[in-house]
Amino acid sequence: MTDVIAGREPARLARRHPSLAHLRRRSGVLIGALTLMLGCAMALAPAASASPPVSIPAPIGNTNTYPAGIACPFTLQGTLIGGNQVLTFFDDGRFLATGRHIDRLTNVDSGTSITLNLNGIVSQVPTADGGSVLRATGITSFIFFPGDAGPGHTQTGRTYLFIGYFVAVSDPSGTVTSFKSYGTRKNVCAMLT
Repeated sequence: MTDVIAGREPARLARRHPSLAHLRRRSGVLIGALTLMLGCAMALAPAASASPPVSIPAPIGNTNTYPAGIACPFTLQGTLIGGNQVLTFFDDGRFLATGRHIDRLTNVDSGTSITLNLNGIVSQVPTADGGSVLRATGITSFIFFPGDAGPGHTQTGRTYLFIGYFVAVSDPSGTVTSFKSYGTRKNVCAMLT
């Protein structure tokens, strides 16, 4: 449920109106499509006095590259190759991604590729301290950058495929400070080795 953002150090989650690239990074918004509980979607509905949310389709064909050590021990490239994912942005900084997201992930160093058929809901809600809470359910993926809490060694970036539900809490700098998952998780970097 993630798609990849390329070319530069990914933005952190502290922005009130995050860039599309930043949201795609966190919603892994890599490697792509994500699922939050349907009840959360209702809870995220904008207030009557707020501006209407802006919804756009995920950009099919978007390719992003992470240098070795950022998302995996090797250079990782992700391309959104299909699906019907919709990204919704709210004026208060909330974000919601719904639908199917098909990503091709490639170990640039070896040429090995896999296709992830992601489908679910992902939401990101800002917290009062400038951080955020990301919730995802369904079949999703997520990149843990070096230093982020979560499964695996925190000194190197790592990418996981989740089947089930997960919650990631980030501080104002965008660093994941706590993480919980329920269901199955698979190490995407190991799948590409």
